[in-house]
Amino acid sequence: MHYDEFEPTDYSVVVKLRGNPPKAWKWEIYRACRWGPLESSPVFFESMAVAAKDGKKALARLLAKAKHAA
Repeated sequence: MHYDEFEPTDYSVVVKLRGNPPKAWKWEIYRACRWGPLESSPVFFESMAVAAKDGKKALARLLAKAKHAA
């Protein structure tokens, strides 16, 4: 992954319904101008809110890693 001209606002977390109940929700991290997610949750979550919370933590880790690499 290249972090040239790193801009944190280019990254976002999206929560999607990808599985079957009771654990149907996953988070995915996207970057502007890229096709497909950079990362996605390795597990499914019971609710959209829980998936979003975990996805925000994953995004914070990714941004910290990117900032350090830049």
